[in-house]
Amino acid sequence: MLETICDTLVEAYRRNWITSRDGNVSIRHHDRDHFYITPSGVRKQTLQPDQFKKISIDASIHSGFGSATFNYSWRDLPYTDISANLKPSGELPLHFGLQKNMGQHSDDVRVVVHLHPTYCIAAMHAGIDLSTISGAFPELNRYTRVAHNVGDVPPISQELADKCHHHLELDSKGNIAYDIVGIKGHGVVAIDTSPWRAFEHIERLEHICQIVLASGKY
Repeated sequence: MLETICDTLVEAYRRNWITSRDGNVSIRHHDRDHFYITPSGVRKQTLQPDQFKKISIDASIHSGFGSATFNYSWRDLPYTDISANLKPSGELPLHFGLQKNMGQHSDDVRVVVHLHPTYCIAAMHAGIDLSTISGAFPELNRYTRVAHNVGDVPPISQELADKCHHHLELDSKGNIAYDIVGIKGHGVVAIDTSPWRAFEHIERLEHICQIVLASGKY
């Protein structure tokens, strides 16, 4: 699916949802203790599968007071010679939190897509909580569950990751209650079982945001 991720990023660039070096995507298969993530600072319209970064998911057990908890950390794993000279996306904390446990996708694949679609960002800038427009549009709410917006947070930060996880209602097993969350002044994060399915959550929400902004009634 790395080639498919490259295709979705080319399409995102074509739609002006990202500029050359924006956006990031990760993918994990349920039977693997690692995931792949797009590298930092690479032009997404020319991204190749051998440029992805391979990230290990390391779990250690901490015992105390009659219970055990898992502590998780990540390591950069060897993948290709080209990849070795690149760094993972700065949004790695966001992706790691969603990939370390796969929740409802534990028997499948989990793909996390972070893009900057124009009308979604414009709607949030205009003060619209993206979750509130879903109910009026069945072509959105039948297929895509939209979380409440995340407010202003620094990019490539643990705070951004934590707020996104909270608004998606991510639990300790990796389950999420929503398919997409918006980040004010920044972009959106969508999750599904394939790159194109995650992309389509963004596409639906972007289309509805365009309609709402065109209506002037918000």
